[in-house]
Amino acid sequence: MVNSGKKRTSKHARSAKENIPFNRKRANIRIRPKKQYLSNVNELGCGLLSDSDSSEGEKSEITPCVPCDVNDAILLQAPRVLQTSQRENIQSVTQTIVRPSKHNVNLQSRTGYPEIPHNDTDYFSLLSDEIILHVFYWLPKFTLAKCARVCRRWNCVVGDRSLWKRIDLANRRVSTSCLGLLLHRGVQVLRLTKAEIIEDGFDGYWKGDLSGFESLQYLDLSLSSASTQMMEHLFSSCPNLRKLSMELCSISDSVAKWLGHLSELQVLNLSMCDGLSTCGLANILAGCRKLTSLNLAWTGLRQESVACLCQYPPPSLRKLNLSGCRENITDQEVRDLALNCPGLLELDLSDSTVITSDALDSIICSLSNIQSLALSRCYRLSCSSIRELSTHPSLSKLEVFGMFRDGTMEQLKQEMEDIELNRFPFSSIARPTTGIRMTSLWGLRVRENAV
Repeated sequence: MVNSGKKRTSKHARSAKENIPFNRKRANIRIRPKKQYLSNVNELGCGLLSDSDSSEGEKSEITPCVPCDVNDAILLQAPRVLQTSQRENIQSVTQTIVRPSKHNVNLQSRTGYPEIPHNDTDYFSLLSDEIILHVFYWLPKFTLAKCARVCRRWNCVVGDRSLWKRIDLANRRVSTSCLGLLLHRGVQVLRLTKAEIIEDGFDGYWKGDLSGFESLQYLDLSLSSASTQMMEHLFSSCPNLRKLSMELCSISDSVAKWLGHLSELQVLNLSMCDGLSTCGLANILAGCRKLTSLNLAWTGLRQESVACLCQYPPPSLRKLNLSGCRENITDQEVRDLALNCPGLLELDLSDSTVITSDALDSIICSLSNIQSLALSRCYRLSCSSIRELSTHPSLSKLEVFGMFRDGTMEQLKQEMEDIELNRFPFSSIARPTTGIRMTSLWGLRVRENAV
């Protein structure tokens, strides 16, 4: 191919200076807007305009320039010719155009709401204490604490006991002084699950007048860091406790002694507690004679402790959990329990590895009103002894987890149609919260307002 001698320009040719293709847009080039010419009012000569400069035939004049929102300056705009009848509506252009400051900007331009005129009248103070109390009822507890700092009247209204009946302090850090203030205000339901209790002394409300402490009836200390000293002060100051949960807490004989002074106690949950001795259990059983539900699961009870419970149980006991005793509970203890406490409705003997079919015979003969029985992982019980429970007239729930294979379980379900097998893997005896109800204690809502 013959070269014509002319330099061919390709569409991908690049500039020698910038090395950028000619036909491509330079995206990184900053395009500046055209400069607007600004002039002052005096420089435009608007003040020199008069009727003598216009022709008599047309009697028209040039409209002055309209100022914009620019400080001390206006934009040049095209003039407009007006008729004579329109001259009277034209106002003279001021020589200085003042831009409003930031402090004078209208409230509506900042927030979008119309400006509310200031008025010195406090309409909230005109309300009665009963109406203010009803308004405070729907506020969260931390907001009530802030309202108490507003004035003396609000402080008196916030201190009303009707606002502090139910308190939920789960997963929070609580000092003993703050706890004493809450008890002084008449708390009835108190939830301290997984709470970290800081001891800063037991002065103030803990000494002298204990008015309000007797109102506490429902208390949940499960998984909290409450010390034995704090428990002693708490149980000695709140004698009207009815339902108490101390799951996974450490107790001592002195704490158990104060528990024995709670004569009105009906429900007690001591599952997985550490430090419960035979002497402490005897003090509890001797003082709490109104107990209806007792949970002693996995507390490490010795055989003499189990024997003490089976020989001297509270006469009103209806629900009992003794799971985890392993070899410390035998057929003799089960027989004594069935004879001394015939009104049992629910009994949990799971992980009792030494009981045999003789224990089941005692249950069938003596516990005529029993409705729920848990025998999970009781490996010395045979399948034939479990079948004999189908003859019990009132038994409706039976738990036998980890004892039989799937085929045997299916056969038992067909033979025991009137009894529900393996429906509840965990016991709910004396527990404050069951299932998905994590904000309630024994069926009572802890958060009574909707906020």
